[in-house]
Amino acid sequence: MDPVIYSASPFQVFIWSFVIVVVLSILGISGIGTGIFRRKEKPLLRVARGCSGVLLIIVGIALAFVAFRSLTGGSQTIATHLNDKRVAVANCNNGDTCTHYVLETQAGSTFYDLDVTKATYEKAQVNSCYSVTYYPGNGLFGKPDEVASYQSLSNITRIESVACR
Repeated sequence: MDPVIYSASPFQVFIWSFVIVVVLSILGISGIGTGIFRRKEKPLLRVARGCSGVLLIIVGIALAFVAFRSLTGGSQTIATHLNDKRVAVANCNNGDTCTHYVLETQAGSTFYDLDVTKATYEKAQVNSCYSVTYYPGNGLFGKPDEVASYQSLSNITRIESVACR
């Protein structure tokens, strides 16, 4: 049996963050452009479009900064014990439901929820130990001074089986 149950490159982990940044930038630039070049519209509407375009660009820059900071901050590896697996169903997009596969793990006194794919969920075994490599989220203003006893990890690059200690 292959000890690696999940593997992804940093590019695969962060691609959606950068796609969102590009989309926000395009929308922001188009908002500023329509605010400037549509001279026949009311001035208040033009100013509102320009301001919303600037706001979208600022949000995109902040998101790019946070993603780049997490990526360049380096990955961390923790040894965890898988306590439980669960399928979480939530409401999303026009009354549809979204399914999330969650592995509930523990390392010392800290609990981690790993949001994983269905294939990884099916490969994981309860009461087994795993080495999890991930990129911690550093946030806009840096790492928090105090580490919480519960964390949800999503920027995971590798999960592999290890011997329990």
